[in-house]
Amino acid sequence: MRYIGNKQNLLEFIYSVVTENCINEKVFCDIFSGTTSVAKYFKERDYTVISNDFMEYSYVFQKAYISNNNVPTFEGLKSEVNIASLQDAINFLNEIPGIKGFIYNNFSKEGTKNKKHERNYFSSENAQKIDAIREQIQIWYEENKITENEFYILLTSLLEIIPSISNISGTYGAFLKIDDPRKFKKLNLEIPRLIFKGKNHRVYKKDSNLLIKEIESDILYIDPPYNSRQYAPNYHVLETIAVWDKKIKDNKTGLRDYIYQKSEYCLKNKCISAFEYLINNAKCKYILFSYNSEGIIPYNEIIRILSKKGEIKIYTKEYRRFKSNSNGTNEKKILKEYIFYCNVRRE
Repeated sequence: MRYIGNKQNLLEFIYSVVTENCINEKVFCDIFSGTTSVAKYFKERDYTVISNDFMEYSYVFQKAYISNNNVPTFEGLKSEVNIASLQDAINFLNEIPGIKGFIYNNFSKEGTKNKKHERNYFSSENAQKIDAIREQIQIWYEENKITENEFYILLTSLLEIIPSISNISGTYGAFLKIDDPRKFKKLNLEIPRLIFKGKNHRVYKKDSNLLIKEIESDILYIDPPYNSRQYAPNYHVLETIAVWDKKIKDNKTGLRDYIYQKSEYCLKNKCISAFEYLINNAKCKYILFSYNSEGIIPYNEIIRILSKKGEIKIYTKEYRRFKSNSNGTNEKKILKEYIFYCNVRRE
């Protein structure tokens, strides 16, 4: 899934810091969980995982991948539509006819034609399929025909496929004026690769700087936003589909009201104090802080804040990413990913 700061390609690098420092304790907290790639990685390795993110779409992923340990049976749908497995449910949703609903009327070119704001996020067919699938999942849940876990698993399947059929360059901060070929790919749900580990994993949907005072862990993994790009406006379409309150602003992109989802880690005048507060209130044995060379928290401030908490080591990995230029070309930009390891001083 395309996502700002996704750590999918850096998982082994993160884990190598844990193994190199001979950390044997097994309670791992991913307090800025995003798409849960790091939390999933550590759950698979038999850690007890605590995950958190204040975006609803992230909470959906957390519920499906982290807290859930049960194979979905869909007992409530067996007698009604002969669904007896996750594969049956996915097949059923893939085959239902589309409807001209909220997504079609607000995020497709055809549905917004001649309206004040014409939007071009999805093809007409895919927008209607999103509407039909999302409504069906909600109806099943509200009628108690699927469990909470089954609800989040099916919703995860829908949310994960949407970026692959979206007419965007990378985020939902804007749609493309010229249709990208992916816009016309057929929406086809896939089965999420669930992880079943019999431990009491916990998931939250809170501001990290509030949650930090409520939890304890062995390893605290911190991967906050690096720059001024707020996640709420950049992923507002996913958030709208996850929340399904059908409330958007009357603006060019159909943005949601995100006044309560603004991160101080994206603000130059607040990011240092936010980070310092988080570290000062952390109750853990070890801290792994992921950051990169484009981050707005100055390197020397990171060192200052973490050094007060304990002894630190710094690990660096170079990687390349494509950066779009205004002239329509792309260039490979070399970035440095840092992991600041802190062995917390025992009091």
